[in-house]
Amino acid sequence: MKVIRYPQLSPLSDKCCVTIGNFDGVHQGHQQLIKEVVKQAKQRNCLAAVVTMNPLPQQYFSGKYAVDILTDLKLKAQLMKKLGVDVLCVLNFNDRLASMQAIDFYQKILKAGLNSQYILVGDDFRFGANRQGGFDELSHWGQFDDIVVKRLSSIEITDTRVSSTVIRALLAAGDFSRAKALLGRDFNVMGRVAHGRKKGRELGFPTLNLELRQGGFPLHGIYFSKVKIGSKLYPSVTSVGYNPTVGGNAKRVEVHVLDFNQEIYGQTVEVLFYKKLRNEVEFGSLTELTSAIANDVKAGREFFAQN
Repeated sequence: MKVIRYPQLSPLSDKCCVTIGNFDGVHQGHQQLIKEVVKQAKQRNCLAAVVTMNPLPQQYFSGKYAVDILTDLKLKAQLMKKLGVDVLCVLNFNDRLASMQAIDFYQKILKAGLNSQYILVGDDFRFGANRQGGFDELSHWGQFDDIVVKRLSSIEITDTRVSSTVIRALLAAGDFSRAKALLGRDFNVMGRVAHGRKKGRELGFPTLNLELRQGGFPLHGIYFSKVKIGSKLYPSVTSVGYNPTVGGNAKRVEVHVLDFNQEIYGQTVEVLFYKKLRNEVEFGSLTELTSAIANDVKAGREFFAQN
């Protein structure tokens, strides 16, 4: 899969079938759009292209942490590649893009930049400055350029409209079963293992430390999880939070991998979440914290012995 960016985008010579959106989560609704574009691309002898934004528009307008991110850009790209996407076009959401008129977005990015022959959007799709453009405008302009424009309705699963907003709420509430149904997979996060303060090691429970760099995160607390290192999955207990007992000031993911003692700094790992164990607590002493972690690990072993 080729990844290109705008405004550095050079016009593609190959024709494309395109879909556009934030695609945060790459959930079942997003997958339906992408699969249809991949299907159309094969039928029309085109490339299947997805246009997305980074940062998300809500982050641009309201701040980096204004929205909890379900999939950072690296994970989003990985999921799209698996779905058969040929080209991922990442729009740098900045002042220039935020003020771009809908007609200019269509002409410069969709028509000239991506050589679109077919455009598929969701039923709530809006674009351009002040969200002035939508399906009707795209259809009108596409007629003059012989570009097919289609719209796909949202999908419902267990009487719930699939959306990133709903999934964020389910994850925050600890409802991983319903979140999985809407995502089409276990909720996961990817990150590079970074050096931490090694407090976990000092307490007898070393962790893999992943920093959250692209915005907010929908989880907070202690979770039963598995971590994918290379091609192997390991049971783990993961803390998502600020570690107030030891004076932490940045939200991060810290994974204690059961029966694993290798150092893998710099490697990218994937953490899959299954169940919330408890909330993050500020303990009165390191002794209390160590005891709580020991109980968490014991509960984790029991959980994975049964699941």
